[in-house]
Amino acid sequence: MLVGASSYSHLDDLPAVQANVAALKTLLCGPEGPFQTENCLALVNPDTTVEVSKAVQKAARKATDTLLIYYAGHGLLDDKGDLHLAIPQSDNTSVYDTAVPYDWIRRPIESTEATRRIVILDCCYGARAFGVQSESVIDLAEVDGTYVMAAARETAVALSPPGERFTAFTAELIEILRGGLPGAGELLSLNVIFRQVQRQLKARSRPTPLDLDRNGLGSTPFIRNSAYVPAAPPAGVHHDMLHVLESTPRTATIDQLVTSVGQLIEERSATASDLVRTALQVRAVAELAPFLSDLFGAGHRVPAEAALPTLLLARAVEETAHLVDLLHAMSADECVVSLLRLSVQLQPTHQAVQFANALCCAGLFEHALTLLTGFALTRDVGETVQLMQELASGELTHLLPEIARYVAERREASDVTALFLPLCADSMAETAALLSQIVAEKRSAVDAAKMISVLVREGYEHEAQQIFAVGMNQRGPHYLAELVAALQSNQLVDAAATARFLAVRHWPAEHISQFIAHLLAVGQHQHALEAAVDTARERTLEEFASITSHLTELIADHVMEELLDEAARTCSPGQAAYLVTRLDAAGQDEPANRILWLSLHRPVGHAADMLRHLEHAGSRFLSDAELSGLWQTRPPSDLARLAVALDRAVPHKSEPLLSITERPVAQVATMVDSLEKAEANTLSNKVLTAVVAKWSMVAQAQLVIALEELSQIGCARYLEERASRATGFAGILRPARAQSRPAEPWWPRKRFAYQPSSHTHAMYVVRRDETVTEIAKRYGVRQADIIDENELRAPYTLYKGLTLSIPLLSDHRRFMVPPFPRRLAPGRVHTDVERLQRLLKRAGYLDQLVVESPHYGPKTCQAVTRLNREHLLGRPPVPDDDPRITHKGWDILHRLARGG
Repeated sequence: MLVGASSYSHLDDLPAVQANVAALKTLLCGPEGPFQTENCLALVNPDTTVEVSKAVQKAARKATDTLLIYYAGHGLLDDKGDLHLAIPQSDNTSVYDTAVPYDWIRRPIESTEATRRIVILDCCYGARAFGVQSESVIDLAEVDGTYVMAAARETAVALSPPGERFTAFTAELIEILRGGLPGAGELLSLNVIFRQVQRQLKARSRPTPLDLDRNGLGSTPFIRNSAYVPAAPPAGVHHDMLHVLESTPRTATIDQLVTSVGQLIEERSATASDLVRTALQVRAVAELAPFLSDLFGAGHRVPAEAALPTLLLARAVEETAHLVDLLHAMSADECVVSLLRLSVQLQPTHQAVQFANALCCAGLFEHALTLLTGFALTRDVGETVQLMQELASGELTHLLPEIARYVAERREASDVTALFLPLCADSMAETAALLSQIVAEKRSAVDAAKMISVLVREGYEHEAQQIFAVGMNQRGPHYLAELVAALQSNQLVDAAATARFLAVRHWPAEHISQFIAHLLAVGQHQHALEAAVDTARERTLEEFASITSHLTELIADHVMEELLDEAARTCSPGQAAYLVTRLDAAGQDEPANRILWLSLHRPVGHAADMLRHLEHAGSRFLSDAELSGLWQTRPPSDLARLAVALDRAVPHKSEPLLSITERPVAQVATMVDSLEKAEANTLSNKVLTAVVAKWSMVAQAQLVIALEELSQIGCARYLEERASRATGFAGILRPARAQSRPAEPWWPRKRFAYQPSSHTHAMYVVRRDETVTEIAKRYGVRQADIIDENELRAPYTLYKGLTLSIPLLSDHRRFMVPPFPRRLAPGRVHTDVERLQRLLKRAGYLDQLVVESPHYGPKTCQAVTRLNREHLLGRPPVPDDDPRITHKGWDILHRLARGG
């Protein structure tokens, strides 16, 4: 997979990149190359980052033996220092969303089934692909089985010389692939190729490249050597190998040793390793430095690295440290890296500390730090604890904070916590505190939550609260909201509540509103609600007003409504009353009203307790003037609920609400009907008694008739009996009844506003445990009609998911419905939406807590979707999730709402 970006909108163009891709494709693919032509993909100047990601993923999926990813172009760093690969539209001022994160390349490489994985980056900061911030620990941070070659060190800028055909790095690579290496073997490995590229670039004073080789992949054959000429066997190759191993390591010059290793490596690789191993044991340290440097420079890395463990075991740590110093002075960085890597892998803890101390004594402070951090990052937890304990009690105490910082930033969260506990127990509380501090400052909220869960379980509550405090002070609302969500998912409810309460108590008003908004964004509605309640209690009225106002600006209207609905459904009576009072005092009239009226839909005991708290707080909502005017603004059902709750909590407050003075007959009849449906018979009798005492006989007669039309026959008889005690009432009621014609169930009085339904049948999907009788009653049809229509057999048992055809005729007449409003559609605002919502409520599809409005919003969409799903009314492309109301759905809703 060859990717190149040569032309840019916001960066300098790199015309040589296009030539890079073309030349490499010719050399790597075809009869002479290691890849087949059909398996080579080239992508020049991609349009989007997604195009690059998908191409790499495709190549990774198809690769079975070798996967090679090459990129040439600009390398960019985001604000965290992570490497991104530029495309033509990339912008240096907005790297993270315009360039390809190297992590997008790394992940497909990790998941590929290819046994060999090669990455070549010809870009600035290419060594950042190694995932670390120090060149000397690059071997400790990559994926097994991967070879990475980068054109520039992590802080260096790659070179594209003006006027040259190729970029500096790729030019040397192409020259070797095309011309080969005289004197080398028949096949060139990646290590040999890289060393030659490195030498050539150094000779021209150009940026020095880096490589990373895992599991010896770089030493395996990669491509044929175009300059290879078979040579005759060198003289002396067949002489006694025992003599070679005994005499040559002690007596030969360094050049002769390197030549002997080169002669043996092709035919007798094990003997070559033995020769190097013997030399490392018997030669002076001053001679070993040029010997190892020349071996690595000649491409004999495999026998050298195979012999290095013997050096670490046979030599004193002071000698090994002196060797590292000599190699460093000779710029043999690759050999130094190998030595340090093997030391990290092989040495026990005390010897690693001694080696690091010897390196510091030799002035190699950075190498000592690299050794210790590599040890702390890769060894198990017990060895890392032992390392920190030895550092704390030895001469390298000053390195301990830096080691702890590396561990806290890069090891698994579970490992960091496992380190924290023994360090605390071993009187290293300061180091343990540094671990938790770095976790709070640098790690994700999920990692912090994992650590907090263990600390709380082990009794370190104070340390857990310190993580909260650091997160609050340094990382802000977004992080703390994610932390609360992570703690909640780990069932640490008390810890999440503690973090939430600390934020509400100590943060400025603007941060609190952002915190609540982020809690909603991560799905923590209950914690968002509790934070709002805590804010109402803990902050001043001015701060609370500022927070609620800012919160309203931050989140969408429907999200704010969901939060208020959650408050009404879950708050205790005292909390609900306090929120209503504070919101009202802060000028937030609409939210206060919403919580108040939705809370009245809770059980009557809850609603009464809330009203009792409001009365104690002197809320304006319970003033006589407010209660007297409610009948003009609120539906009768709400007034009935309020009257019932007031009668239980503060009975004297129900009188202005139930007053019949200056109220029309229809309004009083509806109020009595609502009270009866709320099973508040005492209150409805009180209203009727007041009617008899205060109204004229004509008005009383009209109320009797209105109650009869609402099917409140008992109330009508009660009123008629009381009113009949007055002389002349019967004479008024009789003609009034004669003039009144009751509405027919199927043929409305206002026929001009209705039309016969064009639908004779409805399809219905049976729900669990439903019976034919229940379905017939719901639709107002005969049970026998459903049985005959669907040819059901006794005992007429229904099962969930069965589709029934419901005949919608009644006495061979079609049902009368209002004309279908054509302006009903999801997202629209129209007065007809309120009619639709009332129908949905009466039919049981919409929650009674939802306040009716002209907005066809999410809750209305959900209710209509349920209706369509149950009656198979959905339309393509998503028939099972269709929120649009149809003509047939409109007709069915009216039948369900009227109950037949």
